Amino acid sequence: MEENRRVVVRLPHRLIDALDAVAGGEGRPRSDVIRESVEFYLAEQKRLQLRQQLIAGYQELGFLNAALAEEQWDLAGLGRE
Repeated sequence: MEENRRVVVRLPHRLIDALDAVAGGEGRPRSDVIRESVEFYLAEQKRLQLRQQLIAGYQELGFLNAALAEEQWDLAGLGRE
């Protein structure tokens, strides 16, 4: 089982009140809601980073595909319009 470590975080009263309302409404400890929120945030950041990498890869491949297509036109002796 994974060992838990204690982290001290300062939050404004309004966030603590909202957090307590959610945790109380779900019958869960505050720390569970915080842990789940951090896990969600980190997963979302990872998803956004992957999306940016995919966009960059597709853009890079676009230039490569265009260059290969032009090369094929030249090899075939066909003119481009």
